[in-house]
Amino acid sequence: MKKKSIIFLIAIILAVSITGIIFIMPGNKGSTDAVHRIIGTSALYDEELISKAFDAVESKFSSDFKDCTLTELRYDRTVENKFTDEMLKYNTLHNQKLIIVSSDFETNRKARDLGLIPNETYEGWTWSLKETDTQQAWEVIDGGWGY
Repeated sequence: MKKKSIIFLIAIILAVSITGIIFIMPGNKGSTDAVHRIIGTSALYDEELISKAFDAVESKFSSDFKDCTLTELRYDRTVENKFTDEMLKYNTLHNQKLIIVSSDFETNRKARDLGLIPNETYEGWTWSLKETDTQQAWEVIDGGWGY
């Protein structure tokens, strides 16, 4: 009888431990491990500021786009020319810099939970970022296909 009690107690401790680990573990995050960063020439921003904008997008993607894979981030002359008017207008209205970054990413079968099409490649998804108060970092303020 004593042996059965010990086995039962061990089984309960094991079950509680496994349940605790499952609840503590973070959910699947968006993958940014293999993202291809393309930084071209810019009349508005230096390479360091563009790279920091990419860092902010990767962080946002990782937390908000669970089970998706970010494949490319792009800020080059083409992207800049397409959004220059909007970026300059934002600067005038808000006295803050705005940068718009283009990205590509892939979804998996769970993407419907995010309002995305499962097993799809999204190209040209844009991210709008404003300069933070420290003026050396960026904050994502919008993302999508609105442009």
